[in-house]
Formats: sequence, C-alpha cells, structure tokens
Amino acid sequence: MYIFVIDGGHRLSALRAWMNDDYGDGPISLAFYGPDISDEQKRIAKRTRKLIEQTVGRYSRLRDQVDATPPVRRAKTLFTRPLTLQWVHGNADVAETSFFKINSQGTPLDETEEMLIRNRRKPIAIAARAILRAGGGHKYWSAFGENESKQIEELAGQFHELLFDPEAESPIKTLDLPLGGSVSPVDGLSLLIEFLTIAANREPKTKTIEEYPDDEKGTETVKVLGNSLQILNRMTGNTPGSLGLHPAVYFYNERGKYTRFLFLGMTTLITDKLRNNDQQFFRKFAIAREAVETFLIQNKSLITLALTNTSKGQRTSKMKDLFNYLVNEGHAKKDLTPEAAFSQIGLRGRILELKAPQTGQQISDDTKSMAFLREAIDKAMRCPLCKGLLDPGKSVSYDHIQPVRDGGTGDLNNTQLVHPYCNSSEVGKTQTEHAAGTPQQEVK
Repeated sequence: MYIFVIDGGHRLSALRAWMNDDYGDGPISLAFYGPDISDEQKRIAKRTRKLIEQTVGRYSRLRDQVDATPPVRRAKTLFTRPLTLQWVHGNADVAETSFFKINSQGTPLDETEEMLIRNRRKPIAIAARAILRAGGGHKYWSAFGENESKQIEELAGQFHELLFDPEAESPIKTLDLPLGGSVSPVDGLSLLIEFLTIAANREPKTKTIEEYPDDEKGTETVKVLGNSLQILNRMTGNTPGSLGLHPAVYFYNERGKYTRFLFLGMTTLITDKLRNNDQQFFRKFAIAREAVETFLIQNKSLITLALTNTSKGQRTSKMKDLFNYLVNEGHAKKDLTPEAAFSQIGLRGRILELKAPQTGQQISDDTKSMAFLREAIDKAMRCPLCKGLLDPGKSVSYDHIQPVRDGGTGDLNNTQLVHPYCNSSEVGKTQTEHAAGTPQQEVK
C-alpha cells in the first residue's frame, strides 16, 4: 500500500523547505548532496530565504505565534489545515503511475527529473547522479556490492573534478573554466545524461537511456563510467592521450556563456573516432589545431548565431560536423572561412553579424566577461609544439626540448609545457618536419 499527498511533490517539498529553513544549503541538503554544495546553489538558497522571509516570514516565528492573540489567527489556521491524502492499492508500478499522474495535474516535474525517476535503475541515471555529487551525498548505488560501490564513487569523483571544477563565476575573471559548465542539479544532470549516452556506448547505433537494462549489481554502471571516462580523458586531464582542449576556446561563447552543444559535438566526434580506431584523426588535429582555434576564437558570435538558426535536435550533430570539417581543412592547410565552414553544416546565405548597440553607461557582466576573455585569450599560454592554447590548470605535460635519447637533461632550460597528447605522440617532431618541408614520419 502506498500513500501520496494530493498537493503534489513540489508543493510538499516547498512546505518542507520552509519548515526546515533549508532551501538547498541546510542540514538536510548537506546530507543529500554531500559537503560540496555548489556556490550557485548557495546563492539561490540565500535569495529564496530572503524572499520567503520578506513575504511570508520564518516558520519558527509563525509557529511561536500559533497560540497567541487573535491578530495571528491566520497563522494558527495555517498550521491546523489538514493535508488531503490519497491511498493507492497495488504494487510499485501502480504507485509510480499514480505519482506521475498527481504531479502532472499540479506543478509538473522538470523534464530531466521525471526522466531520471522513470529510469532510476538504469546505469546512465545512476552514473549521472553519482558524478553530479562527486561520488558522495545520497548513495543511489547503496544496494550494490562493496566493490562496485567503491568503483562508482572513485570514478564519479574523477569525473566531477574533470568536468565541473572549478565553478564558473559571472563575470568571468579566469580562464580556468569548468569543461561541463554549471554544476547545478538541473543543468548538470541534463548535460551528464546526454554526455553519457554518447560516450558510454561502443556500438555503432546510439543507445538511449531506456534501452539499457536495469542495473541490479552495479557492473553496468561501472562500465558506463569507465567507457565515458575514456572519452573525457581524451578531451582533458593529464593522461598521455589528452588533447587538453581549452574550455574558453572550444565550449564557451563570446559572452563567456557555456555552450553545451559545442561540448557534446566534440564528444560525439571523439567518440566516433575512437570507436572506429581512427588514431590518424588525433595526429591531424594536432597539426590543424592552431588554425582551428584561431577560427573558433574569431567566429564565436557567428557560431552562436549558427546554433540559434539550427533546430535543437540537430545542434550536437552539426557541431560535430563543424569540428570535423575544421580539422580536415586545417590539416590540409586550407583557409578556414565562415562561409565555407557554415555551408558544410547546411547553413546558407550571407554571413551577417548583428550586435545591439550599448546605450547605458553601466558595464554589464556579459561585457565584463567579453573584455576579460578578449585580453586573457590573447595572452594565454600556448603549446610550443602545436601552437594551441594550454589549459595548465587541468591538462599539461612537462616535455624535454632536447629528447632524453639525444642527451637531453631535466634542466630548466630544457623543459617546456605542452599538451599531454603532443608530448606522448611526439607531434613536435612531426610539426617541425612539416614546417621545414621534410618528409613526415608517422609516429607509431
């Protein structure tokens, strides 16, 4: 037998938040999310608490007035009003159906939240929640064995660090930006579901979250995390194959706003190349990198406009095609023009960039972010081998300028900072030979 509150889950949650003075930053939230509640969530909680106190008042203050004088009779009524309950006879499936029906009649559940509830036993749903909480907080994987639970927590912690550390602030004042954008529960979970759906699968056809079997032992969740981490380690981090993609260049627009479709497009491209064992792509990328990044930096506003003019369902695939085109053309030493690039993803017409004039005297956060990115990217560290931007906070390798095999030492004058992939693949030698016009030797 199951019991539900007719008022709906959101209304009951709001009442509980008010009664416990916990709007996302209190003891209950700490027990659920773990100690690492995001700064954004703390700011939202602070604003919510202030608004509630201004319009309704604190629960504790009203509670103390329940037995007071007539002017506070409304407070007494508030605390004596009964909640209407509905009893549901049947099994868990019947109860779940009733739950969704009740919530659809009141304030509907968020689309991502509802999808995760419906698929809560699927490995992608468990993995996404684990990553968002860095392997802590409420343990949706507690029914698994000790070994699987430990692996999930360790992998999720690595994931969270690579994707969401450090938290981004507005306006932007640093180039050390999170690869996955906001760590807020709604945005973060939505991105993770899409990322894991792309990166975890090793079959030619993409599997939706619903197509995965329920994970009863935890092994499938570990597999999803492991496969996806291989893709993420190609994008960032210090493993030898990491391209060390700079978030400010690849995944943020001209105003410093995170663009998830650029991230998911690159994820799809790298996943496809690894699935097809196309290692040549990464060598081509290293040679084309300087040209590709120059194009991305100079045409950020046009890419934003291109995304606006593309249907939501096609944005990820279009960005994948754009990145692939830029790498191929850059590797062939062809000029990268916006007209040619956007025509490759099905956008036709004249390239126009319209900007609204700034009429006010106040400098907005967007303008501050734009000014910072313009100056900081221009002065950012570059890899001396591929000439691409370095993201030293997340992805850097220390390289011998003169190789050890040729007598190079570990002296400061013989040390340079490079991308991990550039170091491990010896792309520096390839680049030098290419520039000098000498025959290239493929690195094995």
